[in-house]
Amino acid sequence: MEEKIKQIAYGVLCDESHALAGTREISDIRVTDDIITVTIAVERINDAAARVEKEDAMRAAIQAAFPDHRVRIISIDIADDGEPACAHSHGEAHHDLPPKKRIPGVKNVYLVCSAKGGVGKSTVALNTALALSQMGRSVGLLDLDLYGPSIPSLVGSDMPPIVVGNLIVPPNIHNMSVLSIGFMIDKDQPLLWRGPMVAGVINQLLFEVDWSGNDTLIIDMPPGTGDTYLTILQSVEVDAAILVTTPSEIALADAKRGVGVFEPYHVPVAGIVENMATYDWEGRETVLRLLDDVKTDDPAAQKSLERARKMIETTKSIRIFGNHTQSLCDELKLPLIASIPLDIALQNDNDSGTPYMLNPKKVNIQSAFNDIASFIVNRGNRES
Repeated sequence: MEEKIKQIAYGVLCDESHALAGTREISDIRVTDDIITVTIAVERINDAAARVEKEDAMRAAIQAAFPDHRVRIISIDIADDGEPACAHSHGEAHHDLPPKKRIPGVKNVYLVCSAKGGVGKSTVALNTALALSQMGRSVGLLDLDLYGPSIPSLVGSDMPPIVVGNLIVPPNIHNMSVLSIGFMIDKDQPLLWRGPMVAGVINQLLFEVDWSGNDTLIIDMPPGTGDTYLTILQSVEVDAAILVTTPSEIALADAKRGVGVFEPYHVPVAGIVENMATYDWEGRETVLRLLDDVKTDDPAAQKSLERARKMIETTKSIRIFGNHTQSLCDELKLPLIASIPLDIALQNDNDSGTPYMLNPKKVNIQSAFNDIASFIVNRGNRES
């Protein structure tokens, strides 16, 4: 297995379509349980963007060959004498990249992530930010999905930011500082980014924007993993990541792999949010009343009616996607922060650009977003 990993890694390392300058080599390959860790040593002249592009390509190639494993790629520097510059400690290599930076003026930074698309990550990010704001926190919301930004549609605004001096000032929407690349481009413009371009845009959205005065910055990350993640994790001080998943086994398998993205960069995963957890059948009471109106003297028919009634009475909340999220949390030793029901009103609010937390008719489901916001506040209080 290690020989095959080595062949794949060297194939990518020597591929000039993802070029690195100077000498490069495989420094270490480790396989433990379901984690593959490959350490590459490259010359110091390579900047972070070049490293990110190479690491991403290598990770994708190894992941394709070993889909049941989590893959870590770590790059270290080759010193002037040709030897790796970073010593190994208990089998792990450490980055020799520039130190991470705090986002100026922001107390806490949380990434809202998913290891796949279609699980409602942007909806969770937006409504959690709104819940924090309703608790009296000063909140910023940054949409870092550079390929398919959805926050403009979810907040019902395409208000562009303004520039004051050398800083971009995000618009105030729903009492929050909100910024998305979608505010800065034509709505129908296709978005094509190469790896180094991604790093530049992210750096601008984080460090050339006036985020000052915010207690919490919620960053809506793109689906999957890739250049955006590596750029953030290698260069930005992040307090924690929150992973969003649905209860389906496919989504949970991706979430399990996604946890491994953060470990090499010392970014804790604070917990898991289960979206689309249950479906509440709103027509249940009507059906029960209709069954009460059915009259029959046939004992067999009466027994069938009673069986149908009992089944309906016990299925108000249906877990249509399964019930395995808690087991994953137990396995990963992570808290299940909140479970959010599947509700057609949530989709309607998204389509209309009216955030769910501003819908006064849905107090019961809003409590799930309040739970996430309270978790973030309490976690911050414990850390301070």
